[in-house]
Amino acid sequence: MNASGWPRPVPREPGHSRLRRGCRRARLVFFLVAAATALRVATAAATHDPNRTATLYVLGYDPAGAGRQGVYGDDRHEPLADSIAALAGLPTSDDPSGPLPPNVVAGTNYYGDVAPSYYSADDVAEIAAVTSAWGGGVPRYALIVAKHARRILERSGAQQINFVSASFGSLIVRWVIEQDVEGLASEGRIARWLTVEGLVAGNWAASHDDLVGLLDLLGPTPIDLDHMRYEWIEAHLHAPRTEAAHPAYAGILIGQVVSTDDRYNSAALRSAMLAYKEYQPNDGVQGIDDARFHTVTAAARFAGLPPTLTVFHATHPGLRSWRGAWAEAATFLTARRRVTVRVTSAQVTNLREPQQPFWDWRPAEVVFESRVSSPAAEARWALTQPLSAYVKEGAAAPLRRYQNQGETQQLDHVVFDDLVDPKETELRVDLHAFEVDYDLRYGVVETLQTPYFDDLGGGTLVVSTLTPGTYALAASDWNCQVSVSVFDYPFETLVGVGDSSPPTSRHTLAISPVPSGSLVRIVAPISRPGEPSAPGDRATLETADLTGRIIRTMEGSPWSTFVWDGRDADGRPVPAGIYLHRLVSRQGVWHGRSCLVR
Repeated sequence: MNASGWPRPVPREPGHSRLRRGCRRARLVFFLVAAATALRVATAAATHDPNRTATLYVLGYDPAGAGRQGVYGDDRHEPLADSIAALAGLPTSDDPSGPLPPNVVAGTNYYGDVAPSYYSADDVAEIAAVTSAWGGGVPRYALIVAKHARRILERSGAQQINFVSASFGSLIVRWVIEQDVEGLASEGRIARWLTVEGLVAGNWAASHDDLVGLLDLLGPTPIDLDHMRYEWIEAHLHAPRTEAAHPAYAGILIGQVVSTDDRYNSAALRSAMLAYKEYQPNDGVQGIDDARFHTVTAAARFAGLPPTLTVFHATHPGLRSWRGAWAEAATFLTARRRVTVRVTSAQVTNLREPQQPFWDWRPAEVVFESRVSSPAAEARWALTQPLSAYVKEGAAAPLRRYQNQGETQQLDHVVFDDLVDPKETELRVDLHAFEVDYDLRYGVVETLQTPYFDDLGGGTLVVSTLTPGTYALAASDWNCQVSVSVFDYPFETLVGVGDSSPPTSRHTLAISPVPSGSLVRIVAPISRPGEPSAPGDRATLETADLTGRIIRTMEGSPWSTFVWDGRDADGRPVPAGIYLHRLVSRQGVWHGRSCLVR
């Protein structure tokens, strides 16, 4: 090993016998390491306690990042991470150097040229050695992220750490795991990894030399773009690039989030993929085939199951403000029940295609749309967006070809596969079918006249998240069978601010909306007296963060509606998170909490 922690090339010994002995030793070492890793991750799988697990948000690609000056590897507030923490009821990192809660949510920055104050001389030398060996890029960033993860673990006393990674950050986290940077993977210190629109298996545009400058996100930063290429990943991480095979994954619950609105940047990526005849659903920057693992070997499966997969119809930058994605992330980091909903068969009773002897357009190209919504998320967060959506507008709804009226085909189309809120008892599954007449992304060109789709009808199923079962849906021109499976991971449940039930005492403040993006309305349910208010009938409302620090005080009538604008006493916007409110008046004391998202 060199100073950077990466292996040096070893000269070959002459002679076939030495070569055979070396190969046997190499195989023995590999299997011993794999067995030891599997044992450690199996032990870690028994923990995954959200109360004792910190979360580190790893940001995505910045075209100017590789040349940026400033401190890298230090705490960084990310509005997206703060909003996820607020929905989950988890604390955020407000102190750059002091102790942290064991389930803190923090952000980090891997770009920069100045080491953080907590680095030792050896740390600085290790970063320099890796940068020299690789020219920077993913190996350098991964070492910075891993060292910050170690730092968070030390400051918080957490048992494990979760990674939430966006875009390019997912390739960095993959390197952390498969190269066992800082020993995090082999020690079983990584609990969950949620990759969001991630470059898990590379990037299509970056892998085509003549298209590198196609997207405005992909700026002229050669080292980062080079590491996004398919061939670089297969040469330095794993081949095939879309396979997860490292035994460390067996101890990590992996979740994958992809997006399918390809209209971003004037649909430039869609046009390029169609021109190359290599179209895949995408978010305008990242194709969904490159944002997930296609196969996971048996030795790399956590609890014997593949990673979860959630699909949103959003653009690459648009997902940052997609509240459904925030709720999905908050649930993935804290929940333990996994629910999988799949369409197992579908019969089409009306093909909606001409079937005359001299005018026969069969087979009928039928796409099956789905949107899955959560009543618990709607009740808890006022969320109406679906938590998973396969829609024809993103060419993500699966297409099947039907030759005959009344034909039934067996399917294995997963419409939802994710963790659900602990209070979830059911999901709403909206299913719809369309016969396609024109869509280049599906390879269908039957007419140039609108409408391009014939509506075959649809409907809604309400399925249980408590027990497995089968369901049937019948629409005007088609029908289907749906199955639901339920799996409970052996995790602890989250306790604390975000998971506790709202108090029902009459001394509880009425707070709305929850969550809030700006204004929070706070009312104490005090019965108004029959006589005029006395001069002393005044109330004081205190707003504090989770550390108990009072950030804002307001005064008014006990019967008035207090409106908090999400700012502190100096008029500065406060970060997303959970905030505590206490109203004190001659009539009593009332308490409540609000959830602020940004």
